[in-house]
Amino acid sequence: MIIKTIRTLSCIILLSSCSQPVVDMDEISDNIGLEAMEAPGLAKEVAEGRLPPVNERLPEKPLVAKHEYAGFEQAGVYGGTWHNFHSGTDLGAWKMIGAYAPLIRWNWACTGLEPGLAESWSFNEDGTELTLKLRRGVRWSDGEPYTSEAFAFWYELCLDDRHRYAPPVWSRVDGEPMTVETPDAYTIVMKFPGPNWLVPLWLATGFWWCEEYNIPKHFMRRYHPDYSPNHDNFVAFEKKNISHRNADRPSLWPWHITKIEKGGFRIHLQRNPYYYVVDDHGRQLPYIDKIVTSLVTESQVRVLKVLAGDVDCQFRDIELRDLSLFMEGREQGDYHIKMWKSAAGAEPAVNLNWSDNDPVLRTLIRNQKFRKALALGIDREKCNAIAYRGLLKPQADTVSEEAWHFIDKEGAALFELWKNTDAEFNIEKGNRLLDEIGLSGRDEDGYRLRPDGQRLSIVLDTPASALIVQENDIGLIIAGGWEALGIEVVIFTPPGAELKLRRDLGEFTVHLHGEAEMDLFTYPDWVFPTSPRYWHPKVGKWYESGGEKGEEPTGVMKELLDIYDQIKQEKDLQKRHKLVQEAVKLHIDKGPFHLGTVGRKPMPVIIKNYFHNVPDEGILGPWAIVAPGISFPEQYYMDAR
Repeated sequence: MIIKTIRTLSCIILLSSCSQPVVDMDEISDNIGLEAMEAPGLAKEVAEGRLPPVNERLPEKPLVAKHEYAGFEQAGVYGGTWHNFHSGTDLGAWKMIGAYAPLIRWNWACTGLEPGLAESWSFNEDGTELTLKLRRGVRWSDGEPYTSEAFAFWYELCLDDRHRYAPPVWSRVDGEPMTVETPDAYTIVMKFPGPNWLVPLWLATGFWWCEEYNIPKHFMRRYHPDYSPNHDNFVAFEKKNISHRNADRPSLWPWHITKIEKGGFRIHLQRNPYYYVVDDHGRQLPYIDKIVTSLVTESQVRVLKVLAGDVDCQFRDIELRDLSLFMEGREQGDYHIKMWKSAAGAEPAVNLNWSDNDPVLRTLIRNQKFRKALALGIDREKCNAIAYRGLLKPQADTVSEEAWHFIDKEGAALFELWKNTDAEFNIEKGNRLLDEIGLSGRDEDGYRLRPDGQRLSIVLDTPASALIVQENDIGLIIAGGWEALGIEVVIFTPPGAELKLRRDLGEFTVHLHGEAEMDLFTYPDWVFPTSPRYWHPKVGKWYESGGEKGEEPTGVMKELLDIYDQIKQEKDLQKRHKLVQEAVKLHIDKGPFHLGTVGRKPMPVIIKNYFHNVPDEGILGPWAIVAPGISFPEQYYMDAR
């Protein structure tokens, strides 16, 4: 009935919108125009004296956009408005496309780093000092120079305890923060109390770090109490520093925000006239003039917008369950579909709280046989069939198979073992393990009794079906399997905010969370208990706080953290990869610590037939590598049809 309704509504929308193309054809030139070094609109502003010439707006050595991927066609034409949608007012999905302006970048293959705002970087011999050389002549979107002062201003904030900013985890060695020196406008020197070889990776990871450390001092100082007599606290500063809520805050993005409608319901962005990236011919990017992204929280409405042809290119917030509808609507909607990957090791992972507040459950969860019994009680084939129509892979819980730690032959073999360990569904075997650890007693309803004589009951935090239907389905399947093991399972589906709060505070016994990660050096949490989330909230809090809060690690937790500390001090990249593999071996031998369901989800990308240069394949699951941002979306273009 739902599918029939969607098809009926989509037909109505298609009929009403087929004569209203998304692309404004007047905005787009009908030839490549390689002689044009900038967009016509910018050239007009230059001619009218409202903008400096393009050679004065670009740095001395602009960053040249790379396109070492299948799907790149050619240098593009200037013009057009890219329409898409977002599901949250934080603009996270858009920032993965158009907010990646780091000092150092991940390369497209996710096998290493390349220059960004910094032309180069280098360590001293013992890894205690990192020097970055910035591109000369980079400017903010308002034309003001971007210099080392921005980074220094941010770090001064980190050391100021009058507000919420704090030194980031990567700036500390043995609990001591780094110092920052800026000997000139284009040099940043970070000094650490010990080796800190991972910092370049941290600077490249995610859009969030570069968003934090790239602060336009010339703009933000007017809200800083030390610079402005109009402010005696940081309330206004913190509000104005939120990039997606302030159209007047200067940006380094390829498109900067110009208008925010109805609190984020619709966001308008326009080409940054001072953007520091060019194409192979030296032509300033981006090609596309404008972005209009609309807030669409209902999944069925997203389907209708795609089918109606109202979306030019959409990378996220597309449900795999709707793939058949999207395939059917391609001709009428004038689009095609490219299948990217989530690279997920679990959709979702089953996180067991290592430090559960109930001391009896905590003792059970720390018993390997108990965890293995729970793993044996998960019917992964059923999860795949019901939640994902058989399109995923039943497996144990892992990070991304494509992660650069497992590229060599030994790493690939280890990963294969990892994803197949504790991936069996066997209720009989699971019951035997529970009997072996002394949980053979039963109550009158057939449920097992805990060592303290109470019924063995587990609360499973699960999103409501209206929030994430697949996770809700899988939660019910897991509950059925564990009930067959003699464990009472209470499904708890609080509102999304409460669900997240319980995870963040460690107030859960079991919760579900998608798992995908390409770099365990800078996002180690799935394998190493380094932050207060997932399966290790209290031990992670201890590590993150330098031992001031949380629970001190013992046993395998300490072993894992010792390995991670070795990684941070190891200069040789290949040796660091081997240390990650050693940690994975601990997960295989002493785990599982978090349980698998299914993984390897395909991710549809919707692309209009007049929209070009989008990679044929890519990874959308792990956010740390910032895809598709690492493909330089500023070189995507739209042609006139």
